Amino acid sequence: MLDKRRLVSEVLRFILVSGVAFMIDALGYLALKSIFEIDGSWSKRMSFVCVSFWGFFAHKHFTFRHRTFKPSEPIRFALVYLSGWVINSLVYDATIKLDHSSTPAFLVATFAWACWNFIGQKWFVFVDPSSRHAGRPG
Repeated sequence: MLDKRRLVSEVLRFILVSGVAFMIDALGYLALKSIFEIDGSWSKRMSFVCVSFWGFFAHKHFTFRHRTFKPSEPIRFALVYLSGWVINSLVYDATIKLDHSSTPAFLVATFAWACWNFIGQKWFVFVDPSSRHAGRPG
């Protein structure tokens, strides 16, 4: 059975970590591009990689309070993050075709990406071993 209070707490922590990740991504991108004069595309790629590493540990330990480690976790995290990036891009493109405005497209795509990432991380990457047996007799 799903503990609603725990889920709400995880969602709020996810939003906090994602907000910090956004700031790290933006500041890293701007610093690499402006201060170090690295090409914008490479700056974005590098900031995305950095924030992905940070996001893995922040979501694992803070958002989902997952204490165990399985070697497959970083691979599953990368799969969720990269597939989320594809979803973000496709939703952005589809939304901008409908509305022709980048702000709503950005917001809708970011929301879709965030939902995908939360679901993927909670039920695919950082699965609580005790939740697998919930409701089953010991």
